[in-house]
Amino acid sequence: MSTTEEIIKEIIGKSLLLKIGQRSVVIIKKRVADGIFLEGSTPGAEKYSTKPFAMPIGAIKKKKLMMDILKGKHTDDTQLITSKKTGHLWVIIKKGYRWLREQSGKNFNKVDFTWTREFMRSLQVLKVNKTEVEIGHRGERNKQLAKWHNVMGAGKSKKIRKYLALTDKELQQIAEKL
Repeated sequence: MSTTEEIIKEIIGKSLLLKIGQRSVVIIKKRVADGIFLEGSTPGAEKYSTKPFAMPIGAIKKKKLMMDILKGKHTDDTQLITSKKTGHLWVIIKKGYRWLREQSGKNFNKVDFTWTREFMRSLQVLKVNKTEVEIGHRGERNKQLAKWHNVMGAGKSKKIRKYLALTDKELQQIAEKL
């Protein structure tokens, strides 16, 4: 085989792998948007937590909600406390992260990783070589979030939400469209 033929074969192979990778990313994003996680996920991983938790008051991203809590609104749902160690103000969210999302105007019915949309936007084809395509997240924070959700478990309850893979059915869908 001539060098030109080898180059053409490599280009075709890489472009085909890139196409497979891009389709894989679309499938994963769609599945996560629907709140569906893979086998091996913690039972109930598709639902936001309703367990109480504490967080620094300044970490509440929706500033109006933070101000309402500081003004004494939502007293049935929250409690302000001061850290004995640091003196910083914290809030206990009595109804859990689900309530915080609901009050912030975010989807709260199913986990979809879309508080800012940055996390799922960072999921893309990272690298293509002669025989493999690598899919993952760009940015160190997003890589860490993916590790917590997909491997180590996220939050206090360490819920695992496996999403960075394809099912046999999804692989078949990709193969049929090539």
